[in-house]
Amino acid sequence: MRHIRWSGFVGGFLWLWLALPLYGQELPQRQGQALPLQRLLQQQLEHPAEGLALEGPVDAATYRVGPGDVLTVMIGGAFGQTLQAEVSAEGKLTLAELGTLSVAGKTLATVRDTVRRFLQPHFARVPIDVVLSRPRSFYVHITGAVPNPGRVRTAAVARVSEIVEQAFAPPPDIPSMPSSEAATETPGVPPATFLRTYRAEASEDFMPALRNVLLHRADGSTLRLDLLRYYTTGSLAHNPYLLDGDVIEVPAFHAQRDAVTVQGPIPYPGTYDVRPDDTVLDLLAVAAGPDGLRRLKEIRLIHRAPTPDTVPVVQLIALDTLLQHPERAPSLRAGDRIIVISTETATAAAYGFVRYPGTYPIEHGKTTVRQLIELAGGLLPEANPRAAYIERTRSFYFKGTAQATDLDFFGRFYLHQSLQANRVVVNVADILEGKAPDLPLYDGDRVVIPRDEQTVFVTGHVARPGYVPYHPGQPARYYIAQAGGLGPQPRAIYVFDAGTGQVRQGPDAPVYSGDTIFVDRQPVADTPEVAQLVLNDQISRRQHRILTVQTILTGISTIVGIVTAYAAITR
Repeated sequence: MRHIRWSGFVGGFLWLWLALPLYGQELPQRQGQALPLQRLLQQQLEHPAEGLALEGPVDAATYRVGPGDVLTVMIGGAFGQTLQAEVSAEGKLTLAELGTLSVAGKTLATVRDTVRRFLQPHFARVPIDVVLSRPRSFYVHITGAVPNPGRVRTAAVARVSEIVEQAFAPPPDIPSMPSSEAATETPGVPPATFLRTYRAEASEDFMPALRNVLLHRADGSTLRLDLLRYYTTGSLAHNPYLLDGDVIEVPAFHAQRDAVTVQGPIPYPGTYDVRPDDTVLDLLAVAAGPDGLRRLKEIRLIHRAPTPDTVPVVQLIALDTLLQHPERAPSLRAGDRIIVISTETATAAAYGFVRYPGTYPIEHGKTTVRQLIELAGGLLPEANPRAAYIERTRSFYFKGTAQATDLDFFGRFYLHQSLQANRVVVNVADILEGKAPDLPLYDGDRVVIPRDEQTVFVTGHVARPGYVPYHPGQPARYYIAQAGGLGPQPRAIYVFDAGTGQVRQGPDAPVYSGDTIFVDRQPVADTPEVAQLVLNDQISRRQHRILTVQTILTGISTIVGIVTAYAAITR
């Protein structure tokens, strides 16, 4: 017991004596040489610690200490001491004259506990801590399908992606060699710069397998990393910190033979190399990202046929079910194809005099006109729902042909114009008032609510076509008179309802705000172009009739000839 107290006293006195320079006092010399602690202090003054970019505090439980790391040992108490020591090339930490510890390859937390246990007998009841002051730098190697393979210097806080990115970066321009250095090159031996940068040209059929990067550790273990998954999802498990002597190998894969293709509306479609444990969810997480994966609905998985004479296997997979049961995700193999089925959101537009005009997402075939107008904030006071209409994208194909009918030129022209119409026959005012069933909308529909102008549009064969102020209760003849009366060759009067497009005929037809009155006229070609078209149509029809008559006469003549010949033979 007395021996232990004496040792603690001597050890504490020794540490206090070694640390006096920290308090402005000089250390005594020993045979003309500086003590170890003094040499460390001189090195710190001559080579101050450089700033190093970090991702955050170093994790002591995972950081591996190695040669070149600078550790700071802090001893508390009334006369606190601080000592910086660098791990030697042999992986040892020298604590002044108290001893040397082997720390290479151990975690920082383990080194901290080891130093505490080592110093505790000398500094009883005094807090002791060890921190990493400056991470070391070391060399790693990168090989494989990269433009710039070789040895790369990096820091202990660097990750695999940094070295791979450097290997793909364009090399800096090599300065021209001075003539004196060129003269020292051995004749017939390529210069060192050429040997470091020369590689056979890579085949265009092969690509770097960034989903199968191999990290070979000095202890013989190997990690298979998916760098594309790190780039897409930020998974640090596929981008670990580097250790001394690591070798990064980037394999190559054949873009056609060894790949899986992903197609469809996703952020990163393309060709990907396959990992041994790949599933559909694994690759879609890379090609679509975590958020994009959750937004997908269905995919079509096409497995490559095992033999040329077999049929590929096709699977239709619902992603929501697969995300709930990831263990059911099908495995992938080279040659497979994943086609993401488009699930674009259906939309419909509300324009005109609604409170918030614009395009709104709808449920195709289920959202109704009333619901869309409610989404748009309802009607404005000046809106005219009677004149509202719905436009729908044409989704049918007209199979008929006007040439197969007896329509004249004007009839065919009218048919062509009619086929361009895309309005839905419905009364929006009755829908909003509950007088008619609500109409379901489809993707691309447009509901237009015009303003109630309190006018009637009069056009056609009148003296002054245009808008006439609306007066409730007045028939069609009143508005025609306001437009200057009928023209010299009127034929009929039509009133088109602004909401439904229904037609009311005659001068006494009722008229409402927004309606259109059309006065037809006798068919006259009033322009040279129309006259020429009518003339051509008449000539074409005349020629068609002549050809028809000629064909009939030729047929009759042929029949008469056959009958005459038959009669002559039978006599």
